[in-house]
Amino acid sequence: MSARRASSEASLHKRFEQAISEGDLPANSDPAALARFVVTVNCGISVLAATGATRTELLRVVETALQAWPQ
Repeated sequence: MSARRASSEASLHKRFEQAISEGDLPANSDPAALARFVVTVNCGISVLAATGATRTELLRVVETALQAWPQ
């Protein structure tokens, strides 16, 4: 599982670098930190879902996480 997580994180990191170079994310964004953030939120949501969180609760987590996203 750790190898899969690391692979996903590396893929996101690369994609966020591309997004920065294309102007889709601010130039001062940290692609490594953003990738880690997305993977962490995803893992947390997975745990919540597996332990009975409702769709509404999970969507609230996503909404909150998006508030931290670079403008």
